[in-house]
Amino acid sequence: MTFIEEFEKLKKTYGKIDESKLTDSFAVQIEMTDEDCGGIFYAAYMNGNFAIEPYDYHDNTAAIKVSSKVLENILSCKADPMEEFFAGNLIVDGDAGHALMLVELMKKEPEKAEKKETKKESSKEPKAETVKELKKETAKEPKRRIRKTDKDEKSK
Repeated sequence: MTFIEEFEKLKKTYGKIDESKLTDSFAVQIEMTDEDCGGIFYAAYMNGNFAIEPYDYHDNTAAIKVSSKVLENILSCKADPMEEFFAGNLIVDGDAGHALMLVELMKKEPEKAEKKETKKESSKEPKAETVKELKKETAKEPKRRIRKTDKDEKSK
């Protein structure tokens, strides 16, 4: 994958943030260090606008060096940015608070696939479609007796 392809994928997936959480202006330059898709882009919030563009931004408040795989893992919540920093996989120069703030804003929880529980329906009996049919079906069912237990009598 080329740098531009990787950058576009990251921008599309993680580029939309909640700007209401931002108060301070910042510009963070991110250098992806991969041999095959290495390159530089920046993410900045200035004058009420957030932008991510594939340019070298010299007037930054922080600079990050990271491989695209580690960056993707951090942004998809598969890796912790602090652990990656202390492991030497994420290098921050400048205002580390701005770099961490940007990472936290861009992180996206993976969408959890909702498991749909399916109930086994009896193939012998058709499902009741109307209230009348439902009443007829329940009338056919044997009535269940509820037995009183010693616990029920003691609780009175």
